[in-house]
Amino acid sequence: MPALLHVERVTKTFGPITALREASFTLQRGEIHALVGENGAGKSTLMKILAGVHAKDGGRISLDGTEIHPSTPGKAQQLGIGTVFQELSLCPNLSIAENIFANREPAAFGIVRKKELHRRTEEYLRAFGFDIEPKTLVENLNVAQKQIVEILKAMSVNAKILILDEPTSSLEKTETERLFDLLKRLRQNGTGIIFITHKLDEVFRISDTITVFRDGEHVVTKRRAETNEAEVIKFMMGREVQQIFPGKALQPGKERLRVSGLTGRDKFRNVSFHVREREILGVAGLTGSGRSEVMQALFGYRAKETGDVVLDDMPLQIDRPGTAIKNGIIYSPEDRKMQGLFLNHSILMNVTSTYLKQCSTSLFLSKKKEQVVTSKMVNDLSIRVRSLDQEVGSLSGGNQQKVLLGKCLVVQPKLLIVDEPTRGIDIGSKIEIYHLLRNFAERGGSVILISSELTEIIGLSDRVVVFKDGRIVGEIGEGITEAKVMEKMFGNA
Repeated sequence: MPALLHVERVTKTFGPITALREASFTLQRGEIHALVGENGAGKSTLMKILAGVHAKDGGRISLDGTEIHPSTPGKAQQLGIGTVFQELSLCPNLSIAENIFANREPAAFGIVRKKELHRRTEEYLRAFGFDIEPKTLVENLNVAQKQIVEILKAMSVNAKILILDEPTSSLEKTETERLFDLLKRLRQNGTGIIFITHKLDEVFRISDTITVFRDGEHVVTKRRAETNEAEVIKFMMGREVQQIFPGKALQPGKERLRVSGLTGRDKFRNVSFHVREREILGVAGLTGSGRSEVMQALFGYRAKETGDVVLDDMPLQIDRPGTAIKNGIIYSPEDRKMQGLFLNHSILMNVTSTYLKQCSTSLFLSKKKEQVVTSKMVNDLSIRVRSLDQEVGSLSGGNQQKVLLGKCLVVQPKLLIVDEPTRGIDIGSKIEIYHLLRNFAERGGSVILISSELTEIIGLSDRVVVFKDGRIVGEIGEGITEAKVMEKMFGNA
């Protein structure tokens, strides 16, 4: 019996850039096959070729032994290929039901049968344990809920092949577990699943087979039981990695920030914590726990009702981000593309957007000053660019994230708040960012790290505070473990 999917020597170029170079890949029925590699390895390009977004330049693709040419997303769906893209493709002004069954709504005589549409949608929502009305507009959902809708949309086409590109990037642990349960059920029914992710712990939990791409080429394919994380990282990066996380602070300095009784509308209440010089404070908690909202209030991005903020023994009244930046506090947001970067503008413009006064003469911006400042950030953060005028949107996810960090660090802050700083980026970029954050702290800075990845919180933080229901329910100093953090996140405190 032929393989469910066989990709043979496929090539794809974009102008002078070769994204895929005679790449091959095979997927069997009832198999969860992880496709891993650094940003720019060619994973997403192959996925988009299979999904009908891009046309291949050469090579052959076979489904059940028959050559196929998925020239459009619609034709790919007709062939039985369902795809969940990393970039959400939902219509915000339509309901959950209308998004899941877009262009496939149950209808009679051209009229959509709403009851049937909602009934079928409820079946998928229940399967995921998603307790929400099918009529709810997508624009009223948070990022994690939108990701779930995107996954259910792909599953609803009853695909032979399901391609998932970073499907858990916005999901909490409980939602990820539900997704994995669904994928196991689909595997038992014979569905072939291509699982693209940068989270190697998930690769080794859910996959049967692992394929590594590097620089647009197939490097190796191994059964999960035949390899380990260290070997996969070596294949991905082309070199050994001695240490993923840098060493922790030997001795934090004096108190840099103290927050007391911070309360904001219905999002958080009576929040108190402190951060010291040369310290990375980890902030853990589920989506909706109030962790990001507190830090946004601290930055002046969100209003607070009561509470005191003291920075270096000086009381602050922060009413807007400009005030926070002026006093040495900077915030790197969770959604770099929507909230942090100007994707259609240059690296130079993005990096200096928080530093315009210092890059100006008495009346005008100084192009020379902007270039000097940006060049230094590009070099210091090892951002891979063709030129300073390159659009940020054309960079890989890891390099985009480093541009965002450059935009934050250029103002020379005392306190750097980073919200999900490694979401959706490859292991090499993650390691670089971990060392950047630790180096900033070692030079006397203070870091607040918000992350949904517990391995990241544990590996990088000197202390951890845990949020639940809008308040801090615990602090962990010595001996930070996943069990201790989870106990406070899900406990009855």
